[in-house]
Amino acid sequence: MTKKTRLGNLPPRYGFMLNPYPDLRISSCPRCERKTGQRKIPLLIHIDPLHLIALNYTCRYCKDCDLLIAHKHEIEHLLTDLFRQHDPNVIGNDYLIVGTLEKQAWREGLAQPKAIDETFPHASDFATYYQELRVTRAGWYKSDQEPPIAEPPPSREWIKAEQSR
Repeated sequence: MTKKTRLGNLPPRYGFMLNPYPDLRISSCPRCERKTGQRKIPLLIHIDPLHLIALNYTCRYCKDCDLLIAHKHEIEHLLTDLFRQHDPNVIGNDYLIVGTLEKQAWREGLAQPKAIDETFPHASDFATYYQELRVTRAGWYKSDQEPPIAEPPPSREWIKAEQSR
């Protein structure tokens, strides 16, 4: 049996899913179909090559599934605004939302930025990382016909400068 490498010193929490559809708001859980609430939590985001950001973000939350759902376009908008001021060359780089951070550690990091080795004792990775949300296209289909999957639109803000021209 192999031991899974964990991020941070805290036990894994939450399932996590990213919603790539800008015009689709999640009011019910894609797993159990019950109503979702909201949970504001610092998400830990790794951006290539070596950036680690804690972004206090309001996710949709299903308490029954313990599932956080973040909206990709909102995250990318916030990251674009942040890096436009600090390091515009990072905009458009690959990123991964890797876990959460304790609220107190996030607050302390706002006042005095912390090194990565000081952050990890307060970090928790996700218990389950689900694939990006996919939905079927709306419309009428024959009973034996499977509705096609709607392709999410490409990012409008989180793109390299040379691609946006």
